[in-house]
Amino acid sequence: MSGPNETDETGRIELTRRSALGSIAAIGVAGTTAGLGAARGGRPGATYTVRVANVASLNQYPDAPSLPESTGGAVWITPGAYAVYRGENPIFTRNQPASSGLEAVAEAGRPGGTTENDSLVTELENADNVASAGAWTPADTVADPNDPLGEVPGAPPIAPGGAFEFDITAERGQKLAFATMFVPSNDVFFAPGAGGINLSGIRGSETVTDDVALWDAGTEPSEDPAAGSPNQAPRQGLEFGNPDKGTDEDGVVRQLRPTDQVGDGYSYPDPGDAIEVRITRN
Repeated sequence: MSGPNETDETGRIELTRRSALGSIAAIGVAGTTAGLGAARGGRPGATYTVRVANVASLNQYPDAPSLPESTGGAVWITPGAYAVYRGENPIFTRNQPASSGLEAVAEAGRPGGTTENDSLVTELENADNVASAGAWTPADTVADPNDPLGEVPGAPPIAPGGAFEFDITAERGQKLAFATMFVPSNDVFFAPGAGGINLSGIRGSETVTDDVALWDAGTEPSEDPAAGSPNQAPRQGLEFGNPDKGTDEDGVVRQLRPTDQVGDGYSYPDPGDAIEVRITRN
């Protein structure tokens, strides 16, 4: 059982997290659709609830500094953008440069964009093969046990044990794609690959985490996630108030896990050890 000093310190850290983390994961909601996405005509589809849960260890990076420099060793998952679509994944193409909107998610956890980068949600809404697009936001937080006030929604991003939930509609043959930032990092994100997630095959409630990989956006040079770099989230937002801090890499999107195609020499968990994605057909 924790002693008084330890409890006070935990509460202080988490209260700081609750009050300050909006600076790294605040959503530019103008022009975005949160929660249920509005489809572009067509037949009424089935409704699904998507749950994005943080199942990572609290001690993934035991040498990482605490707030405001880093996460104190935990992995955090930010709000993200999603699309219901047909054909090719509209969020990114492997071995091609990331879009401006994906850069905003991968570097800052902001699906609504930043002062320097466009909104990924807006990009998706303008894609010809996308039926609906939106963002899950702090309001979609359904669990965050590390919030000392016991309130949901708490401050984004979610720590281990936390989860977001949002609803989508889809017709037969449509798929789901999304992107959400892996914190602490320079430009790492979770997302399905080229095939997306086939929604037509969902019966009842199913875990689809095997379709999710960890990617390097190639927009900013990688640094050790345990280092607490000023160019990484959360430090770039909390300490410097600049979600776009860091030099441009001008690279391409490559897979980090489960297959390492980057070779930066740093440690990252396999996707299933950090994120769980469950889809329930309603």
